[in-house]
Amino acid sequence: MPSRIISTALAAAATTTGLFALAAAPASAAGGISPASTHIVATSSNVKFAGSLGGLFNFSVTCQTATVAFDTPASGYGPVNLNPGTPSNPSFVNCKDNFGGTATITPHGVWTLSATGGSSPTVTVTIPTGGATFTTSTLPGCTVTAAPSAPAPISGPYTNPPTASMALSASVPFSGVGCGSLSPTGSVTGTFTTSPAVTIS
Repeated sequence: MPSRIISTALAAAATTTGLFALAAAPASAAGGISPASTHIVATSSNVKFAGSLGGLFNFSVTCQTATVAFDTPASGYGPVNLNPGTPSNPSFVNCKDNFGGTATITPHGVWTLSATGGSSPTVTVTIPTGGATFTTSTLPGCTVTAAPSAPAPISGPYTNPPTASMALSASVPFSGVGCGSLSPTGSVTGTFTTSPAVTIS
C-alpha cells in the first residue's frame, strides 16, 4: 500500500509539473517586419524597365541608382507608404536606355510596400495608377506611363540579413504618347538592399 501511494503521488507530481511547464512556455512571437517603426532606405544599382516599340525592337531603361525609403510598421507587414509626403520618392538617378540615350523616370502618386513572412518571405512594391512616366533623348516626344489604368504590384523574394535584399520582378502594363506602337505590357526588375538591415519573420 505505501508503495502504491508513493507511485500515485509521483505520477501526480509529474503530471502537475508537465502542465506547469506547458503553461509557462512562451507563446510564439508574432511575425512582422523588424526593426519596427524605423526609417529604412533601400537602394539598387540595377533597376530596369523594359518593353518593345512597334513590335520590332526591344527598348529598356536601366538606372545606376534607384532609392526607396519607408518607415517600417509598428507591427505586422504593412502596407506602408514609401516615404510619405516626399514626392521624389522613389527616385531613379543616372538612367540610360539601351541605345545610349539619357532617360528620365518621374514617379507620381503614393507608392506602397508590404511583405509576407514565414520561411520564404516576400516583398511587394505597388506602383499606383499612372505611378511612373519615362522620357528618353533617343525618342524625343515619346512619354511612356507605367500602370496607366490600375495599380501594379511588383513582388519578389526577400533574403534576411546578412544579405538583407529584395529581388523584385513583375510584368507591368505600359501606355505611350508620341511613341508609335508600344507593347501594352513590359517588365520591371531590380534588387534592393535595405539599410539598416530589415528582417521579415
